[in-house]
Amino acid sequence: MDPRRAAAFALIVFASAAGVTPAFAASPPVDAVFSDAFDSCYGDPSCWITVKPAQNDPAWFDARCNDGTPSAYELRPSPVGSHDWVILFEGGGSCDDLTLFCSDRGRALTTTSAAPNGSGTFIQHGGILNPNPSENPDFYTANLVQFDYCSSDQWSGATAERRRTTANIHCSVDDGSCGWQFSGRLVAKAEIESLIRDRGLTDDGSARVLFVGTSAGGFGLVANAESMADALPNTYAAGRLKFLVDGAFVLPDWDQPNHPIGGSTLTSVDAVSAQNRMFWRANYETFCERARTAQGLDPSLCTFGPIWFPYLTSDTNGLGLHLMLQNSTLDLVATTRLDLLDTSDPAREQWRCAMTAALTVAPWLFSSGDVYHTLAPNNTSFDTGPAGGPTFRDVVGDFWNDTAPVREVYDNPACM
Repeated sequence: MDPRRAAAFALIVFASAAGVTPAFAASPPVDAVFSDAFDSCYGDPSCWITVKPAQNDPAWFDARCNDGTPSAYELRPSPVGSHDWVILFEGGGSCDDLTLFCSDRGRALTTTSAAPNGSGTFIQHGGILNPNPSENPDFYTANLVQFDYCSSDQWSGATAERRRTTANIHCSVDDGSCGWQFSGRLVAKAEIESLIRDRGLTDDGSARVLFVGTSAGGFGLVANAESMADALPNTYAAGRLKFLVDGAFVLPDWDQPNHPIGGSTLTSVDAVSAQNRMFWRANYETFCERARTAQGLDPSLCTFGPIWFPYLTSDTNGLGLHLMLQNSTLDLVATTRLDLLDTSDPAREQWRCAMTAALTVAPWLFSSGDVYHTLAPNNTSFDTGPAGGPTFRDVVGDFWNDTAPVREVYDNPACM
């Protein structure tokens, strides 16, 4: 280990024991570590333990939010000792100081949880993380986990270097010593390792694990899918890993004149993706990056659905993952970012039809031409669906329980 980090971690431990706040900028005030993780609400199905890996092991020192505070995840252990797990990558947009300014990010999306490390807290999660059997019949007894999102990089930043952003205008230089961290991949790796080592996620072939990514968390799940499979090799080999990408399937090669993306003057999604990768010092799903780099192709395009999907799902030229997609063909975030909100704009219909065609690759699909974004994290949206047809919750349950593949597409007229 880097001696600086070893010394810093020793200082954290000492300061925590002594009740002293460490006096260096890389680490904020240290939370108390509870002797009993459920001091306040033991046994209640809505009691979640907050875990901050950077405070528990020097190997996870760099698992930090934009502002340098330790990243966190929340765990609701199964009340019946189930070996089923639902692990959700939280969403919440991103920033690149080109299309979305970091100075506009809400503080809650850039810093650690207010709950102390090791504490038990009542949290009202909804949708696929709801512990209520009437709302979440397939997963309410599972071990439920949310990886909290605080890195603003779609979980793809691969270093602990700091960089100057519009949120850190006080930084006089951009040499890695001042500004925000974009360390999403480091956070995801530390959090899955923490679950395995300290929180009962076993890799002996007995567990079933559903990874869910919503919005930016969906891009994050794609960026970290190989890392998650590598962390659970026996579960992966036994075919007991599944992946649900919710609201994160976007098309490459889209470039519409007079349709600026976000707050920029760019109109090409490929150009924005390349800029994002550099700004975040990102690494997208590595099987895709290796293959495209070997072919002389742009690895930054591994963030786009039609490109990453075969690399994640193919049994012959990919990871062979069991994967389900949920995506509107007129996704609210995509159409807003791409300046496609005008219903009379021909480009809007062009996007819908291109999305409809691209989504045909998915054997497991829930999709609609209605304008919305994600469905997994909210009780009402989790139970949405066509009149008289299966709800999203029903289809996710089928996916989990290994029925024949389901493609539920509704309110999406045929394209000419």
